[in-house]
Amino acid sequence: MSRHRTTAAALLVLLAAWGLSGTASAAVPRLVFPVVADTFYFDDFGAPRGSGRHQGNDLVAAKRSPVVAVEAGRVVKWTSSRTAGCMLYLHGRSGTEYMYVHLNNDRTLRNDNAGGCKNGIAYAPGLVSNQQVQAGQLIAYVGDSGDANGIVSHLHFELHPNGGAAASPYRRLRAAYRHLYPRPAAAVETLRMRVHGTVVAAFLDLDPQRIRIRVTQLRLSNGWIVKPKRDVTLSVPVDAALRRSVPGTLSEPTTIDRFTPGSRVIVWANEFPQDLLSARAAPGLHTIRDILLLSD
Repeated sequence: MSRHRTTAAALLVLLAAWGLSGTASAAVPRLVFPVVADTFYFDDFGAPRGSGRHQGNDLVAAKRSPVVAVEAGRVVKWTSSRTAGCMLYLHGRSGTEYMYVHLNNDRTLRNDNAGGCKNGIAYAPGLVSNQQVQAGQLIAYVGDSGDANGIVSHLHFELHPNGGAAASPYRRLRAAYRHLYPRPAAAVETLRMRVHGTVVAAFLDLDPQRIRIRVTQLRLSNGWIVKPKRDVTLSVPVDAALRRSVPGTLSEPTTIDRFTPGSRVIVWANEFPQDLLSARAAPGLHTIRDILLLSD
């Protein structure tokens, strides 16, 4: 853990504009962004810390936000560092090593420090050391353990090309895939989802037609609820049920032209395979089974 350089005092300067950066090996693949939530970060790699220079980027997000594997590989838990708190290593298939530091250790959204470095608290349910994980798979949760205790929940994320010296992950993070949801373990073969959000645009001249939605909340069929902070564009097949809520009754049929920008909607998507492409949610990939236009 000698490479870890986050200190409590350093987090007070997260709004400053550090301009330092590092270089990464060409072997590092295009990553999956490690947090599936609204996240604030900048390139604070190399910034001064009490014990040296900062060896990663701090990704500020709400406590218990999902943390995912940035590429496929092997995870190893690490719980013996007082400064890092709960953390893990991801040994990527590319040969790149990643460090996930300051994972959650609270049982509640308060800073109770009562959860410890356990599955369902710091780590994904069922996760074990030396387990192989998929790119985008849920592995942990954002927190404030270690010397970040009580300051601000964030993920300290490090990137070590070929397992060597740390390099700034900033450019890789900026170019990373923003997944719609964290992937469950490989044993889950298919999923369904319910999307809450507002209409951004409807594309009536396409075949099939499409609707782009700004997601406020997404619920997977395995019970996970996430707020991915991104849009999703869904296809509207001819057999999709289009409804609008009506006071005094449940709903009534409507037409796609009624789904105007800013309209609040709930979407039930058709079942889809639990794979990397589905998690990336390219425009039109997911299809609507039922969509409800909510009344104001």
